[in-house]
Amino acid sequence: MKKIITSTLAALGRASSAQADPVQTVDAKSIRFSMPTVAADQIDFVMPTKESFEGAPQFHEDEWRQLEFFPVARLQEIKRRLAEYKSFELGHRTQYGWTEIYARRLAPSEVVAGDDAVAQVGRVVGAELAPSLILTTASRPLGQVKGGFTLTIGGGVFLYGIASQGEVVALGAMVERGGEDLKLTHAFAQLNKTYKLILVDWRSQLVLVSLAPSGDVDVWRS
Repeated sequence: MKKIITSTLAALGRASSAQADPVQTVDAKSIRFSMPTVAADQIDFVMPTKESFEGAPQFHEDEWRQLEFFPVARLQEIKRRLAEYKSFELGHRTQYGWTEIYARRLAPSEVVAGDDAVAQVGRVVGAELAPSLILTTASRPLGQVKGGFTLTIGGGVFLYGIASQGEVVALGAMVERGGEDLKLTHAFAQLNKTYKLILVDWRSQLVLVSLAPSGDVDVWRS
């Protein structure tokens, strides 16, 4: 009986091998990326609980901090990075994507100070606190961002980030498909007025610097 089973398995193995598609190799130089830049943060994740899963936004890891706030004191640094990124992006752009990705590595810093900075930001922009966001890949969830938070503004717009010892150390923004861009502009105006924050749009290579008394936004483009 053991010989019969062994022979059968061997035959199945040969049949499977005979029917298998030939192995194909892909030239690494032909690979194209669908976006030119990502934030290369070291993010810690936790397993969401039933309570923390409810109401937590979920989006692809590549969207992390594509729109983000910084203190105005870092404006010159951001301008230099955007100029560097623009040159990189142009040098690696092809008809069907990019040959390389510009991985952004910026030193972490305090964005909003205070023992209860997340709640303060929420009050300034008129947002409701929600659980930390969940990041995913194309095939699976990565987990819930440890130390993270979400501030839901409405109209498909929310702020998110990471808090440490009460202070906000990362503050991003997301406008969902079909969301109301004006709500994000209003949030920027309030945060710029209260905390002197700038808003960086990495993919568009621009910075919202300030809001004039007339209501016009001062925009810097690389």
